[in-house]
Amino acid sequence: MPSPHRAFRRAWLVTALATGLVAAVAAGCSSPPAPAGETEPAAQTGRTAQARDARAAAPSDPSGPVLAFADARLAETADALAPPAYPVRTNPDGTWLTKEPEDWTSGFFPAALWRVFERTQDPVWRERAERWQAPLAPEASHDDTDLGFKMFMTFAVDHELTGDESAKQTALAAADTLAARFNPTVGMLRVWDDRDDEEKYQVNIDAVMNLELLYWAGQNGRPQYTDIANRHANRTMTDLVRPDGSTFMFAGYDQRTGDLVRNYTEQGARDDSTWARGQAWAAYGFAMAYRYTRDPRYLDTAHRTADWFLGHLPPDRVPYWDFSVPQAPPEPRDTSAAAVTASALLDMNTLDTDPGRKDADVDGARGMLASLSSPAYLSRDTPFRSVLLHGTQNLPTGQADSGIMFGDYYFVEALSRWERQVGPSAQLTAG
Repeated sequence: MPSPHRAFRRAWLVTALATGLVAAVAAGCSSPPAPAGETEPAAQTGRTAQARDARAAAPSDPSGPVLAFADARLAETADALAPPAYPVRTNPDGTWLTKEPEDWTSGFFPAALWRVFERTQDPVWRERAERWQAPLAPEASHDDTDLGFKMFMTFAVDHELTGDESAKQTALAAADTLAARFNPTVGMLRVWDDRDDEEKYQVNIDAVMNLELLYWAGQNGRPQYTDIANRHANRTMTDLVRPDGSTFMFAGYDQRTGDLVRNYTEQGARDDSTWARGQAWAAYGFAMAYRYTRDPRYLDTAHRTADWFLGHLPPDRVPYWDFSVPQAPPEPRDTSAAAVTASALLDMNTLDTDPGRKDADVDGARGMLASLSSPAYLSRDTPFRSVLLHGTQNLPTGQADSGIMFGDYYFVEALSRWERQVGPSAQLTAG
């Protein structure tokens, strides 16, 4: 039975959500104050603290009404814009900034449309997904881009959902292009080309997300690509995941010897900081790698990185853009990192066999999804065309505090997973 102290906290937070205090959080990018006589610990660690705060703050099940809202937003975008102008992030007035198919983010919008089709089986959504996907086909041969993001979640998913053979062949061609970037001396896939330094070999934590294209190809006629994906994942565990479960963004190698030269960042606060979305990519990517391989090291790494992420969240469960900056305004949040990690935890929930661990996975996702579904972060009743507000794509280049299409994709994916695994009528508050 909850203590009077916890009951008071739960009642206060639920009342705050109901009376609009969370909207003030969105406006100021800060967390609600603690009730009189109660102070938040400086750093909460582990899923026990996470589950306590999530259950206290969660107002209701987010899946049904919020999914309907997200679907409506995606439909508006699909019908208001036209390919090949792909929505990336929102402008200050709430409209979409668009990019060409060559941009690394171009696959996320058609990918989101495929996820809605998967859930609804409505042919209108299939038509939208196919229309927006079509201009991406030439990207199968585009070197020096994130082909996993761009081509797995579109053409490979298309094949999985519809059986379309041409989509399968396009995805396999993209896997061929990605696999050609593997350097056996380094044992990793090169991420960025550096034309000024032939010996510089750059790999980021994001690259673990590209491995699904190779794992899928390994099951669809390219068995040799599974070994490439495993070798990349193995060295990522060694060189980009720290012993405490936090992550570096980048590793640089000497491709002649395979030696690690340095760890550094491009989008985080410092070379030794923990960039929020990078931490999310790690949790998601290693859960996915375990799903394909059943290598227990990958699931352990997924849990360690997710635990670290959850243990360093602010009280409302949505991270600031980097865990090493002051966790308060004016530092911007990154809702996309919360959406990615929530989806990763629900993937882990299908993979874990221990009931306690499965409960922790759901608890972790619950806290973030409830907060993302609140007025603090959902774009309902705003001029923004995105589903989520307050995403940070790349703060060092000024891309902060906007809607982001990949944040919307992972939010829709996470809510769809929640609906399948927990149910649309499940309560998010503690029983």
